[in-house]
Amino acid sequence: MRPLRILLVDVSNVTLDTTVDMLEYPIGLLYVGTALKDAYGDRIDLRIESYEHKAGGMARLEALLSAWRPDLLGLRSLTMGRGPLHEIARLAKQRYGVGVAVAGGPHASDNPHDVLANEAFDGAVVGEGERTAVELVGRLLAGESLDGIPGLARRVDGGVALQPRAVIEDLDELPIPDYALIDFLGINRGHVDFSFRRNVKHANLFTSRGCPYRCLYCHQVFGKRMRAHSAERVLEEVKRLHDGWGITHFQIIDDIFNLDRDRAMTFYDLVVREGLKLVISFPNGLRGDRVDDEMVDAMWDAGVRYISYAIETGSPRIQKLIQKNMNLDRIRRAIERSTAKGIVCKGYFMLGFPTETEEEALQTIQFANDSDLVLAMFFTVVYFPGTPLYKLAASLRDMSGYRLGLEDDYVRTREGPYEFSRDRLDEIKRQGIRDFFFSPKRVDLAFRVLPNFFPRRDIDASFLVNVISSELREEDLDPQVAARLHRYFLVADRFSRHAGFFV
Repeated sequence: MRPLRILLVDVSNVTLDTTVDMLEYPIGLLYVGTALKDAYGDRIDLRIESYEHKAGGMARLEALLSAWRPDLLGLRSLTMGRGPLHEIARLAKQRYGVGVAVAGGPHASDNPHDVLANEAFDGAVVGEGERTAVELVGRLLAGESLDGIPGLARRVDGGVALQPRAVIEDLDELPIPDYALIDFLGINRGHVDFSFRRNVKHANLFTSRGCPYRCLYCHQVFGKRMRAHSAERVLEEVKRLHDGWGITHFQIIDDIFNLDRDRAMTFYDLVVREGLKLVISFPNGLRGDRVDDEMVDAMWDAGVRYISYAIETGSPRIQKLIQKNMNLDRIRRAIERSTAKGIVCKGYFMLGFPTETEEEALQTIQFANDSDLVLAMFFTVVYFPGTPLYKLAASLRDMSGYRLGLEDDYVRTREGPYEFSRDRLDEIKRQGIRDFFFSPKRVDLAFRVLPNFFPRRDIDASFLVNVISSELREEDLDPQVAARLHRYFLVADRFSRHAGFFV
């Protein structure tokens, strides 16, 4: 009897085609795949792939479906990827005879009803997938029904039934991901990582699950309580990747790595004591107002060279409204200390929250300008169905026509329940880019600190993108700034002719 063929696909809907080409290996599916191989060994034949919704992507996936004919197809996606998620499931069932198709990941967990509205799906995995997947595959191997599996939403009597599955309390019980299951070293060649570095061999560490904070815009895939691998278990994974694969660059992609301060500090200390020469980055995984001077020093000693601080808004009222409740004075100090140490600090901000006024949006711009951040991104608020933020927006404005499609992302502005016009939001966003990136202070910080983490080509790309996006002329700038950025203006004109090129 041949092994059960299982194909797990990470569905990525990247809309920033004109600027970056982002593709990371699917760490979540790697955890699931490792758990399946650990449970069933040679009884299953497993493949894990990444799919990008771009030209040629569907043809490549169809060629795989046609040649390999999996028995079970598991698709993971964010809400942004729901379009191709549904399309792939239909093709797999109707054209290639896939027996069972299930969805998982943030979108399935947040909106299983949307998944199961598509008859091509046999179930939606809600929450953590390892134990649910192991039970599901066990049922298939035994020829049994999939009904009643905890964590698997199913269609029942015209509705959706779900028996919740308890979370995994001790994450150290999970096997360390088997990186041989994927094209680990090949998948990010020619792409950029979460920190916007191109073609840097790296690994992603997902060391904790869940977050106790109640930010309204956030999905709740892993619950509102943090569970974490021990510092020793994280170091063991680092050493395997370092010794076995030659990895020295690590991205920690937790929601909130430093919630448990002792665990974080122990990890930094272990890295130093092991004598590992690493480059560590946090593309989104630190709570900034929980970072103190001692932690900054420990991070630097362990090799941390890049931190994205998710500040979201400079308005105290909006901080409370969205339940982020960031202490702005503390994070301002954390940024100051981190940058002084030499760590590249990037700020994430969002504009267009419900009831946000023009003055409050400008407070966010001012916070960024006054800070010691080296980089910043000013996003547009996206209202994901299923989140408390969407419910708040719907209480203020008719959201029935609100859609998340292939051309929707965090960058393009849209109408929303904020207290000023969309045109004004465009102006504020553009002004934010101009004021932030082209001040003498910021340009000096950039030239001084960026080389601690970014290679020269990526620094050049960053400056070029900002020159183009700002739509500024050299004569608009401070003379010293204009002189330092002169060569970027020389090449910007050819790129600015591409419609829709912006950040």
